[in-house]
Amino acid sequence: MKVSYCIRPCPGRFGWPLLFLVLSVFLSVVLYVKISPMQQLSPIPRITSFHSKTRPSLLTGSGALTSALKSTYRLVGETLHVGDTAHFVIQAKDSNGRNKTSGGDFWFTVLTSEAGEYPTTGGRTAGSVVDHNNGSYSVYFYVGWQGTAFVHITLAAPSEATKWLREKYWPVERRVFWKAEFWGRHSIETALCFVHRNLTSTSNLCVVDHNPRAMGSTAFYCQKPRVAKCEDFKTVAVDPNMVNNRTRELLQNDTALFDGKNYLQPLTRGPPKITIGTQSNATIITQAPICNPDEEPPLNHGFWLDADWYHLQCKVQKWDNVKAVRECLRQKHVFIHGDSNVRSWYSLLAKKMGYPWKHLGTGADKMVIHHYYQDSKIETSFYFHPRVVTNSKVYLDTTPYEVDILDNIRSNQCNEYIIVLCPWGHFTQWTRESFAERMNLLKEAVLRLRERCPDVPVVLKGTHTREHENVLKAVYASDYTLWAWGRILRDTFRGTGVFFYDVWQMSLAYGKPDIHMPLEVINEEVNWFLSYVCR
Repeated sequence: MKVSYCIRPCPGRFGWPLLFLVLSVFLSVVLYVKISPMQQLSPIPRITSFHSKTRPSLLTGSGALTSALKSTYRLVGETLHVGDTAHFVIQAKDSNGRNKTSGGDFWFTVLTSEAGEYPTTGGRTAGSVVDHNNGSYSVYFYVGWQGTAFVHITLAAPSEATKWLREKYWPVERRVFWKAEFWGRHSIETALCFVHRNLTSTSNLCVVDHNPRAMGSTAFYCQKPRVAKCEDFKTVAVDPNMVNNRTRELLQNDTALFDGKNYLQPLTRGPPKITIGTQSNATIITQAPICNPDEEPPLNHGFWLDADWYHLQCKVQKWDNVKAVRECLRQKHVFIHGDSNVRSWYSLLAKKMGYPWKHLGTGADKMVIHHYYQDSKIETSFYFHPRVVTNSKVYLDTTPYEVDILDNIRSNQCNEYIIVLCPWGHFTQWTRESFAERMNLLKEAVLRLRERCPDVPVVLKGTHTREHENVLKAVYASDYTLWAWGRILRDTFRGTGVFFYDVWQMSLAYGKPDIHMPLEVINEEVNWFLSYVCR
């Protein structure tokens, strides 16, 4: 029997099912390419306008702005010796040379023994500024060295800029944005995320993280993905383009407040240098008390002589001996929670304790670090706080809240712990209300801990100045905001038994501002920390 083969598609019983099968496979391949796990399903929606209404500019009548070129300063008194307090008076003036009659200007004031803008050798000290709210300001310096002191009075921000921050920036929600990944069964979707306080309409949002004990009325939201579920949330990373666009929108016509002849500009109408006579200051320094919590700092915190910081607040010794550091921390768990400002403490502390140590693990991008020192039974831990502003993808479970960690310390562990907190570096884009509420909730957790463990040392590192590469960063990471957040920290934790570590003057006096201060500064900070916990 001869078998006949079909050259064309056969119309028999297998023809149409076979054609249907081929089409199904083709459509499946197309669908997989469209929404495969390696491809972003939905781009982050770009919000083109948050507030369409144009707000009045603070630059109207800009001749009234505080002018660095016209403002003056003078020394009160003429004779100064080592150990004295130098008193200067600043008179703020506008660009027409008229005296300002209200306060609010923000000043950086530094004396240095070397010429130049940011010397890092010789003597350096920062002044304490008193705003008289009438256009004049008193500046007080402790003079800690003999010879010449060059005077640096800088208008860090005019009162119009600080007013803009307080009234037009701090109260506004949604100023920092993240992009999240949602890992569904067949796709990875991205969505826009933000923090918001007292948000009422959430029908189109995923409530990704809301911890009332740590965040109060503020929660972390993401726009709902098209296909994936809210439960499929995986990672989050900051969206710098959205942050910049939002900042531009809020600035509108007020950009010149943060980029011009009157922003971060030195005053020149005053004595460029002063002379300091001889007098021993050794007695004054050695009379400083031991480091204790809840003590108000002196007007001036200290001064630099080359790489050494001389404290006026309390006695601080050098901790360069490995055996002494290990003996101090024997059988302790040093728990550091915050950002890279105290992760640098962790790294330097590890060096001061020396080898050998057992490495217990490091999380992605060093969000979590653990070490154990067998001989001295010392454990050290570092955890990054939640809502990290970073381009790296972060898993939420790697950044626990301070409140949860403190609440999980049991009474039978009281003698083991030393706590370090640094909760400010990534929060200048939060509203003032959200930041203040978060700090109040952290204070309540500290008080609960102290009820169980009254003798556990708790150290809170304060704020300091930083670099600003452009106008937008000068707004969303403003030094004035950092200074104000530092005041919130001090006021919130006053009377709680927390040792508030005010590093503003130390950092300002050292040299060029940087969010990550150099090793000399970190070393002095860690010496201060050890001098307190090892009393």
